[in-house]
Amino acid sequence: MDIDLTMVAALTPLVLALVELGKRAGLPNRWAGIVAAALGIALAALWALSVGRDVPAALWAGLIAGLSAAGVYSGQKAARIG
Repeated sequence: MDIDLTMVAALTPLVLALVELGKRAGLPNRWAGIVAAALGIALAALWALSVGRDVPAALWAGLIAGLSAAGVYSGQKAARIG
């Protein structure tokens, strides 16, 4: 099981953008991390199923992408505040 880092790199900004759109549409900030992880997993699973790749590895890659997107948001927020 090899995690596709290219997929992680591609999914992270996509998940970040989708979560940001959700927050602008009314998603509470406290749910942003969970939504980011779920979106990462869901998008990676759809990608793996559509191209015939290893689904368990894609799920891990999606989780990494979602958590990375959540970390990017919280990191820039902390840097902006203080």
